[in-house]
Amino acid sequence: MADADDDDTKPAKKGNAKKMIFMVLTLLVLLGAGTGGTLYFTGMLGGTGDPDVAEEEQKPQQDANKVPIYFAFPEPFTVNFETDQGLRFLQVSVEIMTYNQTAVDGIQTHMPALKNNIILLLSNQSYGTLVTLEGKEELRQKTLNEILSILKKHKVEGKVEEVYFTTFVMQ
Repeated sequence: MADADDDDTKPAKKGNAKKMIFMVLTLLVLLGAGTGGTLYFTGMLGGTGDPDVAEEEQKPQQDANKVPIYFAFPEPFTVNFETDQGLRFLQVSVEIMTYNQTAVDGIQTHMPALKNNIILLLSNQSYGTLVTLEGKEELRQKTLNEILSILKKHKVEGKVEEVYFTTFVMQ
């Protein structure tokens, strides 16, 4: 009779083991789906991130895949300005960075206006400001704004992203 009791408990144990394996597999699938969904919506798994994020906020990711185009003004800008110590000279080579050829074409087309406004901007600086890193950075930003202003005024479609001073000599 002991053999009959053993036969009754074996199928019950087999059924419990199958249920346990099924529950563990279900739990693993749910955890995997949750993890995959989280990675997708945070952008770590090829998703675009939060679907509520505006298109403009997602543009830097797109720009990262583009190749920048650099354009150097053909000649350095040389200006003089008066200080307490006498006459000073400033020579700056300027390059721009963009992601589209339209901006470069616009700069070449409107070169006289750009040169004029950059020369006026540079000659209106103070020596005391330009000897500091903050002063140079402020001048770089003002130069970018001046270029953007001219291009906007002439309805140039491309956008200049950055302006770089590749030489900066004060005397």
